[in-house]
Amino acid sequence: MRLKTFSASSMSDALKMVKEHFGEEAIIVSSQKAETGLGVQVTAAVDNEAEAQIKFNEYVPNQTSNVDEKLSSILSGQGVPPKITDEILTICSTLGLDDIDTSLASSIDQLINFKTLPKANEHETFMLVGLPGAGKTVTTAKLATKAVMNGSKINVISTDKVRAGGIQQLEAFTKILKIDLMCAEDGHSLKEAIAAGIPQCQTIIDCAGGNPFKKSDYMRQKDLISSIQAKVIMLLADGTDPLEAADLAQAYSELGAEGLIGTRTDLAKRHGSLITAAVSGNLNVYGMGVGPSVTDGLEQLNPVSLARLLLSDKTK
Repeated sequence: MRLKTFSASSMSDALKMVKEHFGEEAIIVSSQKAETGLGVQVTAAVDNEAEAQIKFNEYVPNQTSNVDEKLSSILSGQGVPPKITDEILTICSTLGLDDIDTSLASSIDQLINFKTLPKANEHETFMLVGLPGAGKTVTTAKLATKAVMNGSKINVISTDKVRAGGIQQLEAFTKILKIDLMCAEDGHSLKEAIAAGIPQCQTIIDCAGGNPFKKSDYMRQKDLISSIQAKVIMLLADGTDPLEAADLAQAYSELGAEGLIGTRTDLAKRHGSLITAAVSGNLNVYGMGVGPSVTDGLEQLNPVSLARLLLSDKTK
């Protein structure tokens, strides 16, 4: 297998370079903003046998006359609302690319901002919010496990005194990891918990789930979020009704959420809720959870991987 990194001013230009160099068999390994902050860097790979086949055969381009029609049908099937679908198709028309995969990835790159998942060696505070059952506790455990396996110290705080057994569920994980679980029930006690934690290390807060459309739940979560300086990340179960996801994203954005992690992605057939929530709430996309076990971890998302997720059933 051969690897090569391509630098370009935009994602669409980089993907064109990948296709010209490696052909249709290329696999996108990663994509990120350039170190200078201008442009992008895309790392692609191709199997040696596939590369030889590309050189031997003439490259036959895809049919492009009905790209918009096919993409519209695919996005509709994924549950993406017409308004967001129209935004994507408008960008696609402007870019004038010749295949669905590249068109969608390039459009997503212009529509959504992506960030790397929390890293254990970064001394930041993250608060996970979302509906009950969205996967906040398991995601907290996954991040804590990643930190411990990395040899890093981490603070874990639970505010889940609302749900029966909520703290006990997380405590079962932290005991195995030999982490002292701290608890808080309001903004004041949350401040105290952070002050009592290990300094200069990452802190993950498992915020009690609630209904952001219910005043009492809204005010309880607002108290917690406004009491400290933290990056607030909304967790959303993939497969949620996209219109519901849009409303939730807007509500949590008003509460202070700036990011999004999708959960249960491996169980969902349609993934339109992810892109709908990100666009509707103007949320940075961090990644997705795959699998119920803490060892399954979290996977990074970028424009290419999100596009492939949305297009995953296009040939079925």
